[in-house]
Amino acid sequence: MKKLLLIAVFALFAFAGSLKAQYTTTTPITGLSYPVAFAFTPDGRILVTLKGGVIRMFNADGSSIGNFYNLTDSTFNDFERGLLGIEVDPDFATNHYVYAYYNHRFPNNSGGTAQQKLRVVRFTENNNVGTNPTIILNLTPGYSIAGNHVGGNMRMHASEPGKIYVSIGELAVPANAQLLTNPYGKFLRINTDGTIPNDNPFYDDGNPATGNDDRIWSYGHRNAFDFCFSPVNDSLYSSENGQNTWDEMNIVTRGKNYGWSPCEGDFLNGSTTNPCTNVNYTAPIETWGTPLPAVTGIVHYNSCLMPEFQNHLLVSDNDNGYIYNVTLGNAPAYDVVTSRVQAFDLLGLTTLRQGADGYLYALNGGYAPQGRLYKIGPSNPPANPLADIIVGIVPNEVCL
Repeated sequence: MKKLLLIAVFALFAFAGSLKAQYTTTTPITGLSYPVAFAFTPDGRILVTLKGGVIRMFNADGSSIGNFYNLTDSTFNDFERGLLGIEVDPDFATNHYVYAYYNHRFPNNSGGTAQQKLRVVRFTENNNVGTNPTIILNLTPGYSIAGNHVGGNMRMHASEPGKIYVSIGELAVPANAQLLTNPYGKFLRINTDGTIPNDNPFYDDGNPATGNDDRIWSYGHRNAFDFCFSPVNDSLYSSENGQNTWDEMNIVTRGKNYGWSPCEGDFLNGSTTNPCTNVNYTAPIETWGTPLPAVTGIVHYNSCLMPEFQNHLLVSDNDNGYIYNVTLGNAPAYDVVTSRVQAFDLLGLTTLRQGADGYLYALNGGYAPQGRLYKIGPSNPPANPLADIIVGIVPNEVCL
């Protein structure tokens, strides 16, 4: 009973804090030409992908360092294609690896329009510059594609070193998402050298071109824009763009089918009344209805700098520039949404990250010719946000 009372008191304090919270939003980086994604190195440097094909690097204060790498001569930059995702290896301090996802353009030997590959390339950072570019994922669709639903993000987590997860859209071909014979409309899991883990759920012969595509982690996705790993329970949470009726947020689990295109959200494709009842499909844990906001960035917040967001998901959208505060329930799985409220109103957003300083960083980009990086935090931050942590009362830290 005493533990329950303590939890109730702590929850009351957190709630009271959320009512009083005052935030300051600054823009440490501005003037970005169509930025898409960003990532931090352990020492606070910031890498930003520009859709046209350049990776920029900045100091922690937002001052420019210069170009990390330039891919403009081979980037397919139109519609949703371009230089998209970026990730820094959790073991960066040792290996200096940085990963980028982009749509590679190459000539059509038969004439006509250029052809496309979807690539993940690994760089080795040396004195703020990318060196030794190594292709670790190289997908060739084999047919002309519409130029959208190319997905294009990557995430890693410290609990699984040497593995990288990649989200790939279904290339605007809905049937792709339900096929285990191709990588489109999927989450993929590969080793950081490009080889395939043999404990993937659909691994059969190790050759993606025969039988199953051995790289598949989950399927039935339309265009999962971004995703994150929870620092609390290691769950993979993703945002996913719907067609006309429902945007989604999912917990992506090994081997599961997420229902596109027979289903969208909790309903049959295009419906708001006919439920999706196929027991083989995994339902989203949250949806956004029409008009669709185009959900994008997602981060599981875990800092005492802003305790009102502790163990919450923060989700952004591109159409409105909102950041939603999503409260999770059903500990320790945290697979139920108990509330969703709009927390911030900015300009169209693509990516969210939590900095090591506990601040929330949000990128205004995608189709923004003069994009910017926002930094969001309390107006009166504590001198030491880690000073008031009580550990062990609940499954996660409690901040007072």
